Amino acid sequence: MTQTSPGIRSNQRILALVDESHLLSAARSLNKSIDWIAVREYLLDEGDGADNVGEIVVYVGLPPIFVPEFQELRARKLRFVHWLRIHGFLVVTKDGVPSGDNHYKADVDLLMAVDAMDLVNQIRPETVVLLTGDPDFAHLGISLRRRGIRVEVATIEQSIGGELRASASAVLDLKPLLSRFDVLRVEGKGDPQTRPDGSSRPLPPEDVEPE
Repeated sequence: MTQTSPGIRSNQRILALVDESHLLSAARSLNKSIDWIAVREYLLDEGDGADNVGEIVVYVGLPPIFVPEFQELRARKLRFVHWLRIHGFLVVTKDGVPSGDNHYKADVDLLMAVDAMDLVNQIRPETVVLLTGDPDFAHLGISLRRRGIRVEVATIEQSIGGELRASASAVLDLKPLLSRFDVLRVEGKGDPQTRPDGSSRPLPPEDVEPE
């Protein structure tokens, strides 16, 4: 079942696990910046009058450490991680490794899967939201559902594969949410703490996508 919003949740404990690079890629495919506060409100269903209790964990791959050509990118990424933390997000990072031609790789899939099983034992959520498009999470989704936990996969609906879709109780299509966000900012232009619409919702430093 595909939904454009989390639907009706009442008095639930919700755990959201976010693959930051997947969300970044999804937003950039639509030429959109990410409103991280709105993403949290959406995934944890924190709208007006909501009585849910939730936690969100963002998994961030960092450019390689001690590799000179990546230090500027790493500094930018660390500023972004700091922004997330001071705005109430739990953040788990992983140092990347060079992959050639000034690119790097920083997979957080294993961290997310291990954390998911650990956190459900500690937090005991009724619903787990996995923001990812990786079919490798299909087994995790089935494992959580066998424990009686509702599993929602959040991604752009048209990009999800059959195996991941089948593992979820529901799919949350992110496209309507992302479509409401600001057009992707041009680096170095504009005040990073002020939204183009003049609202006061804070913006993070410009994010960096693994290549």
